[in-house]
Amino acid sequence: MSTGKPAGSEVYRYYQRLLKDHWLGTGICWTVVVPDDGKPLTLTEIGDRVSGGASHEVHEVSRFEDDYSDEGAWAVLVGQSGSVTELFEYNGFHGVHPPVLSRLSAGARAYSVYWNVNANNRIGFAVDGEMLLTVDAMYPEEWVHEANLARWPELAVMAPHFRWRRGKSWRAASLATVELTTGARLSLEWLEQERPYLAAVD
Repeated sequence: MSTGKPAGSEVYRYYQRLLKDHWLGTGICWTVVVPDDGKPLTLTEIGDRVSGGASHEVHEVSRFEDDYSDEGAWAVLVGQSGSVTELFEYNGFHGVHPPVLSRLSAGARAYSVYWNVNANNRIGFAVDGEMLLTVDAMYPEEWVHEANLARWPELAVMAPHFRWRRGKSWRAASLATVELTTGARLSLEWLEQERPYLAAVD
C-alpha cells in the first residue's frame, strides 16, 4: 500500500541530480525545524534561538546571490512553509552546532546537515531542547554505536546510501534523510526566492 510519500531512493536520486556539478556540493548547512504544536516560529523566536540571546540583526529581504557572507560570525537565510522553518547557510555551520540545534528544538524537532569543501561534515538532530545525535555522514558503519540512532529511523533506513566507498553520495543521502524526515525539500527555486535573513552583530 502506498503511503503517498516518495521512496527513499527516489528522494536520494533527486539530491544526486541537484548536487551534480553544482556549488551546493562544495559547502552548505541546511537546518529544518518542525514544531510540536504545528505553530510556525516567529522570526523573533528564530533569531533568539539561533543567536542564543546574543546581539543579531534581522534583515527583511535577501536573495541567495546577495552578499551577506561577511556579516560577522554567522548569517542564515530563513524560510517557512506552513509550520516548518528552514535555515540555510552557505558559508558556515551555525545551524548544526549542538547548542544552536538544541535551542531550535525547544518544543520541536530540529534536523541539520552540514559539509564544507574539505568534506568536514555533520548530520544531527535534537528534540525538545536536547541534542540526541550528531554523526559524521561519511562513516555510517560507526553509527551502530550511537544509542539514539533508533530515534531517527529515516537515517538508519538511508544508511546504505551514505556508503561513498561503494559509489554512493553521502551528501545526497544526508539531504534526502532530512527531507524524508521533515517533508521539507531543498531546491534551487528555494534559494532563488527573496526571504529574510539573520546575521550576527560584532
